[in-house]
Amino acid sequence: MDFSLSKEQRDIKRAAAKFARGEFQPELAQECELNHRFPRELYKKAGDLGFIGLDYPKEVGGGNMGVMENTLIVEEFCKADSGIGMAIHLAYLPAKIVKIFGTPQQHQKFLAPLVKGDWVSAVSFTEPDHGSDLTSMETTLEEKEDCFVLNGTKVFTTNGTYADFFIVLAQEDQEAPPGKGMTTILIERDSSTWLGGEMKINEIPNKMGLKMTSSVELVFHNLKIAKENILGERGRGLLNVLDFLDESRIEIGAQALGNCEGAFLKALNHARERTQFNKPIINFQAIGHRLARLWSHIQSIKWLTYYAAWVCDHQTGKMSRTVPLFTSMIKHHVPEIAKMIIDETITVFGGYGYFLDQDVERRYRDNRIIEIYEGTVEVQLNNIVRILKKLNLDFIGSTLL
Repeated sequence: MDFSLSKEQRDIKRAAAKFARGEFQPELAQECELNHRFPRELYKKAGDLGFIGLDYPKEVGGGNMGVMENTLIVEEFCKADSGIGMAIHLAYLPAKIVKIFGTPQQHQKFLAPLVKGDWVSAVSFTEPDHGSDLTSMETTLEEKEDCFVLNGTKVFTTNGTYADFFIVLAQEDQEAPPGKGMTTILIERDSSTWLGGEMKINEIPNKMGLKMTSSVELVFHNLKIAKENILGERGRGLLNVLDFLDESRIEIGAQALGNCEGAFLKALNHARERTQFNKPIINFQAIGHRLARLWSHIQSIKWLTYYAAWVCDHQTGKMSRTVPLFTSMIKHHVPEIAKMIIDETITVFGGYGYFLDQDVERRYRDNRIIEIYEGTVEVQLNNIVRILKKLNLDFIGSTLL
C-alpha cells in the first residue's frame, strides 16, 4: 500500500502552492472581500499557468488528468486564501458537467476558452421552492420546431453576474414522475446567441461569506435556445447532475480541507510568537493541546479526501457503485470537521481572531457554505444510508472495511 503522491502530483501541488503564495496577497484578498469583487485577473493567470481544466481533454487544452490532481490544486489555493481559492475554483468547476456529457463541438466551444481563463462557468439547479429536492423542477423546457423554450426561475447561481455560460436543469416531460424527464441545457450569456425571449440576472446581496463571488437569481421568460445547446441525453438531466456531483463534491471537500489547513498554519504561527506571562502561548496546555488535536483532525480529513479522489479516478466496475458513498462522506464529514478546526483557531487568536485582519474569521464565514451547496450535510447522510441499505454485507466487510 503506497500513500505517496506521484512525482507529477507532487510537482503540481508545489506549483499550485508557489503560485497561490505569490499571488494571493492579503491586501488583494481584503480589497476583493470588501468590494465584493471576483479576482478575474488571478483566474486568468491560473488559466495561463495550466491550473484550470487538468481533468479536461488535451484537445481543448486540458491536462487529461483526474480528480486527484484537481484536489491538490484546490487544497493549495484555499490553504493560501479561502476567498480567492474558492472563487477561482468555483469559476471553472461547473464546466466539469460539460466535460462529462458534452459533444466534441461543445467541448471546443465552451471548455477551450474556459481552460485559458477567458470564460467563467455556472450551474443553475436550485429553485426558490426546491432547494435540496432536485427531483422537483418548475423551470420548464419545451421543444419547438427550431429551438427549445425555457421558462422559470433559478436561485443561488454562483458566478451569475460574470459567468459566460450557464448549465440549467429543467423539466422537459411534464408528465414524468419525480426525478424523471429532466434535461440539461447550455445557456450563453451573450444575448446574440438567443433566438428570442429574455434572461434576467438579479444579484442576491448581503451574503455571510464567499464575498468574492456573485450569487444571483436567474429568470427565464420564453428564452429560445438553439437545439445544439442540449447537454447530454434528453430526459437524463437529473442523472447528469448526480454524475457531475460524484466528482465535484470531492473537490468541494478539498476547499474545506485547504481552508482549515490555512487557518491552522496561521494559528500555529501565532501561538509560537504570541507571548503572555513571559512565555509563548503554545506552552500553555490549553493552547498546545488544542493545536495538537487540530493537527490530528486535519490529517484524518486530508487522507480521507485524497482516498476518495483516488477511488473516483481508479474505480472499477465493482467499486463504481460505491463512489457516491465516498463522495457523500467527503461532502458531509470534511466541511463539518473543517468548521470545527477553523472555529478553534479563532480561539487560539483570542480577541484578534474576531477581526478581519487575522483572516481566520473570514475563513470561517467562507467555509460555512461548503456544508450547504452541492447538497447539504443532511442530504449526504441520507445518501450514505441509502447506499448502505443496498450494499451486500460481505462486500462491505471484505472490501470497504
